[in-house]
Amino acid sequence: LALVLASLCHDVDHPGFNNAFLSAINDPLAIRYNDISILESHHASTAVKTILAYESMNILGGLTEAEQRHV
Repeated sequence: LALVLASLCHDVDHPGFNNAFLSAINDPLAIRYNDISILESHHASTAVKTILAYESMNILGGLTEAEQRHV
């Protein structure tokens, strides 16, 4: 399940630029994530928000809260 989740989330909503560029231009994502792992944080955040926002997309729905945190 973790591999499936990782493959679905990898580079979700990627803006087409790298972390260094986003940081250099003071992009809102760079500011939001304090120039630390900007895109990685954004991908993870976007994926989790999407999964939890739509019941039909919640592939973690059958897991307990502890299992969801582990995955």
